[in-house]
Amino acid sequence: MCEFTVKLGGEVIAEDVLYLEVTEEGVVLRDVMGEEQVIEGAQVKRIDMDEHVVELER
Repeated sequence: MCEFTVKLGGEVIAEDVLYLEVTEEGVVLRDVMGEEQVIEGAQVKRIDMDEHVVELER
């Protein structure tokens, strides 16, 4: 599988993320266990498929 680590401001805020959706509220993340969190006011800054990292910014 291709899970992502998600960072905000250089800090890891989520691991093993399989689903990411950009919404009006921010970014919705869902991990391999199905747990979902919304990072309000965030947007995607960078996606690195090689490193399996998504960087968010506010």
